[in-house]
Parts: sequence; C-alpha cells; structure tokens
Amino acid sequence: MNYHKTLFGWLTVVAVLFLAYGEPAHAFPEKQVTLTVGYGPGGPSDIAARFMQRYFKKVIGKDLIIKNKPGAGGAVAWSQMNQDPADGYYLTLLNFPHTVLQPIARGKTAGYTYEDVTPVLYYTSVPQVLAVPKNSPFNTVEDFVKAARAKPGQITVAGTGVGGSNHSAFYKFNKVAGIKATYVPFKDTSSTIAALKAGTTDAAWTFTTQGVRDGDSIKMLGMASDSGLPIFPKLKTMNQLGYKMVDAAWWAIGVPKATPKEIRKKVAEVFLKVMQHPDMKKDMFKGGYIPMIVEYSKADEFKQALYDDYAPVGKALVKKK
Repeated sequence: MNYHKTLFGWLTVVAVLFLAYGEPAHAFPEKQVTLTVGYGPGGPSDIAARFMQRYFKKVIGKDLIIKNKPGAGGAVAWSQMNQDPADGYYLTLLNFPHTVLQPIARGKTAGYTYEDVTPVLYYTSVPQVLAVPKNSPFNTVEDFVKAARAKPGQITVAGTGVGGSNHSAFYKFNKVAGIKATYVPFKDTSSTIAALKAGTTDAAWTFTTQGVRDGDSIKMLGMASDSGLPIFPKLKTMNQLGYKMVDAAWWAIGVPKATPKEIRKKVAEVFLKVMQHPDMKKDMFKGGYIPMIVEYSKADEFKQALYDDYAPVGKALVKKK
C-alpha cells in the first residue's frame, strides 16, 4: 500500500486537546516524571525528548527528568521499559520503525518484542537523508550511485544500529538504486556523524536534524521524504531525483505494558497539552523535525500500520544477513 500518503493524510492534522474526565492538565501532582531515552545526548532522539522537557516545565509546571540509557541502537532501554513501575511517572521514548525492525532483524537478542511496545502519543517525525563528509568527492546522489556501482561492496555507509531506521533506509535505497554498498552500524547518531566527519565511512544515512546541527561539516545529498522541507529549500527528495523511496523516523511517548488504561490516557492528555504550546512547534521545525500528532485513540492503529509497512523490510534484512 502507499503507506505514507495514506497515513500522513491524517497524522499531520494537528489534534486539539481533549480532557476526557474534566481533570486539570497537571496530572502528575505527587512526584517528578522520568522519560528514558535509549540514546546518548545530542542525537535526534535526545533532542526530541529535550523539546518535551523544555515545554513540559512551562505547561505543566513540573520538571521532566530525561534519563539517557544508550546501547544496542536503543534496545537496551526498550528491553527494560516494562520493568518500570506502571504508574505513569516512568516513561520511555519510543522510536519507530526501530522498534518494528530490531526484534525481527535481531530476534531474541533484541531483548524485547513489538508487542512489548506501548505508545500512547506520537508527536514528531523526521525524514532520512543520505549525507557525506563536507570534503567528499560526492556532490550529488548520482555521484554516490556511480561510485557504488563501480565498486560493489566497497562504498561504506554509516547508520545507527542494526535493524534501525537508518538500516531500513540503507536497504531501501540500495534496492531502488541497484547498488551494493556496505552498512557500518554505530551505537547512536552522534557516533554515526562523528565517524562520517572523520572520514571513517564514505556516507551515512541519518536525519534532517543533523543537517541543522552539523550542516557546516556534512553535505546532505538527498532526502527520503514525500516533499521538501522549507528549512532546506535546495535539498531534493529521492523521488524528485528518480529514486522511488520514502523513509522517516517517528517518536512516541511510551508507558510500561502493565499501565492501566486510565493512566495511559492521562499521560497522553498531558503530553498532548505540552505539544499545544505554540513555541514547541516552531522550535521543532527549526530543528529539522516535523511536528505531528497521533492521539491515544489512534495510537494502536498507527502502531499496526507501521508494523505492516516495515515488517517486510525487517524480514528482508534478516534474509540478507
């Protein structure tokens, strides 16, 4: 199915806040809320969480504690999320399609299954980009493709983790471009970009957020998005360049699987309120993110749609490995 056109039609509609039980937005009166991030500081996941942290204080009046727990492309955090108390105070930032792909690509070594993942509110996404070092001889996607075709298996491409969204973009692009490059996984985006800047790899699949953060030291060749972004007016999409592929990453607020339904709803309501702060969306756009909302009532449906779209990619990665 044309997944992105089907789903983006309704997920990009900004939702209005609803308080189902008439209670105030201050849903956490007793203690601080902790949000665990499965990556180190400075990467797109951490920054996406820091946006929430900044405006959580302004809107809710309490601190949101960010706990970085990097490792295995986020799997360390996700394998432990259901050990947290199911009281709404201990949350985990969920990344998609990582949480679809990892259990398929890595099996039991992922430490969790997709059924273990419990999103209550999706709030942002970010397109994938093919990037190279600033001094790279590759100035266009076509330059990169020609080199990869001329040297099968010799052109290296960095990405975060095995079975993550960068790995998915790598696989999809290799397929549509008819090339054979070599994937080099790193533990997080910061490590991926550091390796790229150092020339350890020829290229990397990363995110538009890195174009904002590292634009002076990397070149973005093409973006795997349905359409361009105003912040990068000269950056063309892969579709525009003749390579039919779209790939992105999504972030959601997740709770332990045992969390009661009423607490799940309340967590979603509070973070939806945070997303309504007008400066939140402005800052996210400036950072290279696309603010979007999938509310609690549609979270399970969207989770299933992501699985339907990305599970075949995960199975292909297993077969390729």
